Amino acid sequence: MKGFSSATPKFITVVLALLVTAGTLLLWQSAYSQTKQRRAAREEFRRPAPARPIKPSIPDSSRSRGDRVFLEQADSLYRPANEYEEFQIVKGSVIFRHGNMWMFCDSAWYYPEKNSLDAYGHVEMRQGDTLFVYADKLFYDGIARHAVLTDGFSRQNVELRNRTVKLVTDSLDYDLNSEIGWYTTGGRLEDDVNTLTSEYGEYSPQTKQSKFRDNVLLVNNSDGYRLITEELDYNTDTHIAEICTPTRIEGANDTILTSQGWYDTRTDHAQLTARSTIIHRDSSMNVTTLEGDSIIYDKATRVSRAYMFRDLSRLRTPMVLTDTARKMTLVGEYGEYNDSIRSALSTGYPLLMEYSRPDTLFLRADTILTFVTEILSWPDSLAAPLSAASRRRLEGYRSLQAIADAMPVLLKLLPDDIRMPGCQNDIADKSVAELTDTFPVVVVDSLNIKPGYDRLGRDSNLMVPKEYYEARALGRARFFNKDLQGIADTLIFREVDSILNMIRKPVVWSGERQVYGNRIDVHFNDSAADWALLPESGMVAEHLEEDFYNQMSGSRLKAYFEGEEMKRLEVDGNVETIFLPQENDSSFNKLVHAESSYLTVDMDGKEMKHLKMWPEVSGTVTPLFDVRKSSQYLHGFRWLEALRPRRSWYGDRVKWNDELGEVPEDLERYFNEAPIIRTVPKSPFGNTPGNNVNSGLAPQGKIGRKQ
Repeated sequence: MKGFSSATPKFITVVLALLVTAGTLLLWQSAYSQTKQRRAAREEFRRPAPARPIKPSIPDSSRSRGDRVFLEQADSLYRPANEYEEFQIVKGSVIFRHGNMWMFCDSAWYYPEKNSLDAYGHVEMRQGDTLFVYADKLFYDGIARHAVLTDGFSRQNVELRNRTVKLVTDSLDYDLNSEIGWYTTGGRLEDDVNTLTSEYGEYSPQTKQSKFRDNVLLVNNSDGYRLITEELDYNTDTHIAEICTPTRIEGANDTILTSQGWYDTRTDHAQLTARSTIIHRDSSMNVTTLEGDSIIYDKATRVSRAYMFRDLSRLRTPMVLTDTARKMTLVGEYGEYNDSIRSALSTGYPLLMEYSRPDTLFLRADTILTFVTEILSWPDSLAAPLSAASRRRLEGYRSLQAIADAMPVLLKLLPDDIRMPGCQNDIADKSVAELTDTFPVVVVDSLNIKPGYDRLGRDSNLMVPKEYYEARALGRARFFNKDLQGIADTLIFREVDSILNMIRKPVVWSGERQVYGNRIDVHFNDSAADWALLPESGMVAEHLEEDFYNQMSGSRLKAYFEGEEMKRLEVDGNVETIFLPQENDSSFNKLVHAESSYLTVDMDGKEMKHLKMWPEVSGTVTPLFDVRKSSQYLHGFRWLEALRPRRSWYGDRVKWNDELGEVPEDLERYFNEAPIIRTVPKSPFGNTPGNNVNSGLAPQGKIGRKQ
């Protein structure tokens, strides 16, 4: 055949051989792939589950090392290939241990060479049976022994528990070396007494000590007390809060302002060592404040004590107690306030300022005590006499039935035999006019008083408890206001009877008048004196000019006042007087010395309107130019102007800047002397210079005699 050569069959044979070989290879490869897939599926299906958790292949003799983090348990372990650092991924019931600290999680990345791990899901750190930490994620550095825990899907908060203490936050650092955990993004610490919140906080389970900073709030779980500050140290074992920055403690009735000290939140006892203030509020929201350089506060006894620093190198400011209800401020070296009975006490020669009236009253003494007492008293409707308007209204009734008809309906249900106050049993026989004339001041005969009724016919069951104020100034007391000044060793004022008792060597000055004796009782009506009594002998003197004085003494003296003027003076027993009658030209030409048993003086303003002495009067009238010095004064007379409290001594400052304990030497000497009024028999003219104006207490000057 043309074009067909001998090489052609060989070429065809080679091509066919190659095609057969390629097909065979393809068929073998396909069969091998299918066989491999079937084998793999069969092997995977038949692969048994792990019989026990995978444990690291570390000799048991090395597992006691406390510096290494060990993987104790995991359901699966995976080592990624071709990674630049060696780590293991473990899952399912994972447990790690570092010394005595155990760590649990759902999964973790474990770095054996770096001795650290990152744990995820239901993280728990456990140390012994006292410390437990719960979180969603844990980043633990075993070399530094430092853990960082955060919240997440499995746990919404990071929570540290140590017996009764629970710390809750969203991110917590915990150092195993110092055993301290802290947060910086806000958190809360709770124990069985308090709950504390702050921006930063740290807690040591070993020492039970915690520290808080920035917007710190402590709330007592039992009584709701709130402590607000910027820095606070707190011990969860003793429950004592250490205060080092400006702090406010708020309670139901008390508020404490301080900057240094400690506060026992379990007993509500505080010791404040910097200038602090306690604000007390009663049920009527009246406020009493106590301020001092240092204060001890005890809620259990409801007593607060305030002190002034004794260290002269420190700034010393007196204790200050202010009662807004009584309009009173008390200052001194030491003071205390009892909130349960509303009593106040101050020592260190304190100063009391009472400002209920336009002119402030100042009072000093060695000790000043004020308190409130509760006494059963008549309600206002029964305590005061009927007003003129009420009397006119009652006089308009013509019968008892008319009175009953005008009363509220409930009052008609009273028993028929009930007596009207101030009336005897024969009330039915009395006319309405007689009833209104006698009601309610008539005194019923004691034999006819019904049990449970007083002498005015008032039922004691109608009495109600009332609170009354009482104040006592003990030791070297003296007081001052614009119109009245006085001194006495002891001053006692009782609101229940509105009487001021001045005991032991009292002296009172008003203008140019001086009153003194062994005791002086002053009765007040609406803050103004309406009478004064000297029950144990006394003397009244009025300075005229130079060394001339009107004088009057007796066994018992009583003066009556209207406004600020004396209207009447009554003297009973051993009356003796020296006075200089004023002539028409306002001059003084003679001195009258008279004695009697009784005397009364009626005043019209500052002028004497009427003087009466009885039953018998003896005495002399001496021209002024013929008066001897020894006859110029009554027995025992002394003009004690040097002891008189003055505004310049107290000052007019709102805050008191006097030196504490400053007592004038004249006042000290005066109270150490014997009583100035002696209740001994006197001769009619037994005046001696030694009993007069000596001792350096009378004013100096010439003897003035007007011809």
